[in-house]
Amino acid sequence: MQKTEAIVLNKIKYSDSSFIVNLISEDLGRFAAMVRISKSSKSNIKQASFFPLNIIETEINLKNNREVQTLTYCNNVENLQNILLDINKLTIAQFIAEIILKTIKEKETNSKTYNYIKNFTLELNSNSSETNNIHLLFLKDFAALSGFEMYNNYCKETPFFNIKEGLFSPVFTSSTESLDLHESQILFNLLSAKNTNELIKLNSNNKRLLIEKILLFYEHHIPNFGKTKSLKILQEVFND
Repeated sequence: MQKTEAIVLNKIKYSDSSFIVNLISEDLGRFAAMVRISKSSKSNIKQASFFPLNIIETEINLKNNREVQTLTYCNNVENLQNILLDINKLTIAQFIAEIILKTIKEKETNSKTYNYIKNFTLELNSNSSETNNIHLLFLKDFAALSGFEMYNNYCKETPFFNIKEGLFSPVFTSSTESLDLHESQILFNLLSAKNTNELIKLNSNNKRLLIEKILLFYEHHIPNFGKTKSLKILQEVFND
């Protein structure tokens, strides 16, 4: 039995009384665990704990020869009610959790990545203003943590961002490989921003465009990344 703090990424129904939850932890990396739900009020596991990006303390019946482990206990580490009760924050949490799932496919541990995700979650929960743009900063920073940084070498001589190379280039090659002048300028503004206040003037159309282009960048650099299902919900909630 191993105790570990973990962050919830998603849950998938397995039966009427059980589901599989994907988690990421500092000790174990990304892993899947079977959760069995008891109707008893004395149960060590509460189904309500398994919402996207919730931080939980767990006990795992760990067996290295299993693809799916067994979770025997969990408890909330932080009070993340602001995320759970705010549709904007919960939608962002769902979107970010899907990005993490699509990007991190190995079981290798990475303390820096785990702590970044945890700190982002705490900031999302406590942030009372400009929540709308916090996921844009995540996409920028998480790409760099995952080994495919978007380099900010934008200047008059290199005004076109190249998705394949991950940096700004002197020439526009094609719509599938390069961002045009307007798109590149918006991306430059994001890459230069240190907090959400610096993105406050980003309108809905530009935000939608920026997210779609950054996801193209992720798709190019992460094998089998595929389309992001929660993007449509994010756009509907924020009218992006």
